[in-house]
Amino acid sequence: MSARRTSRAILVRRRVGNRALRRWIERLRDVPAVVWGDFVLDEYWQCRSTRVSREAPVLILDYRSRSAQGGGGANAALNMASLGARVAVAGWVGDDAAGRDIRVLLSAAGCDVGGLLIHPDAPTIVKTRIVAGDAHASFQQVVRVDRGAAFHCDAAQRRALASALRTAGRQAAALVISDYGYDSVTPGLARTALKSFRRDVVVGVDARYRLAGYRGVTVATPNEGEAAAAIGHPIGTDAELARGAAALRRRSGVEHLVITRGRDGLTLWNDEGGASLAAWGGKEAVDVTGAGDAVVATVTLALAAGAPPLEAAALANVAGSVAVSRRGAVAVSRAELRDALDSAGG
Repeated sequence: MSARRTSRAILVRRRVGNRALRRWIERLRDVPAVVWGDFVLDEYWQCRSTRVSREAPVLILDYRSRSAQGGGGANAALNMASLGARVAVAGWVGDDAAGRDIRVLLSAAGCDVGGLLIHPDAPTIVKTRIVAGDAHASFQQVVRVDRGAAFHCDAAQRRALASALRTAGRQAAALVISDYGYDSVTPGLARTALKSFRRDVVVGVDARYRLAGYRGVTVATPNEGEAAAAIGHPIGTDAELARGAAALRRRSGVEHLVITRGRDGLTLWNDEGGASLAAWGGKEAVDVTGAGDAVVATVTLALAAGAPPLEAAALANVAGSVAVSRRGAVAVSRAELRDALDSAGG
């Protein structure tokens, strides 16, 4: 799973035909997969805004409704389930309503939640987005309120999590590590836990803050900002991107490095060099929430299903474009991938 050489500092523009991608969509079905990470509840408050307060220069919002979606590792798991995988999850939630909401969302999607453990001393991570508008204006996010902190675990709790991972991962062909910085998973924990998985398991990592610490994984999917933070240098030009990708592969030993670049698409770096894929579809993003979860879920599943790295990255590129076309962290399905490819022809 480790890189044998550094990437050649050449970025080649590539295109993968839609016919080549279509054949992998059905092969994602029934791939046994595990998602281990930080499970977050994305909560949305829909409000009407019609006036400004006389007490301060702030909007007065009239609450209308609430909805909730899986975020972080929960969204990665929901994406994998929506793509047809058989998904088990491992991590922590609190003994609270938000934790129960996450469990219900995952169970409804067919995920095995036996490894989603309840932490007795920490609340579930909740990100509340307040969305407001009126009858004549589109609704948009006004403010986000985050609740929860890192899960601090004692030795007994670490053993319980390790046991849950062993149970979940007995037959796994794919593992996604979703590290949002809340310590349900860390590079140190991963070094030990990965020894209990099959040697040929495809390990995908989406890590917000400590990407370089995950050594020798199959694929990592940072965005440009996360990649720049991991190497400690800005990434702007293609030359900086090539140098940064080579440095990150050297530090982490990752086999395939997929760097997402927003409207500039994504790049794949491995022993064959660098391949650049243009953004899919050309539409402006509606909401980037959850796009990274869709990318890591798709590329990891596709690699586990046997797809060549470039085709796996290209399919993930399509999934990311579908994810940003809708508001909120909404899972991408096989049908949506097929529709996206069919609409483009080829």
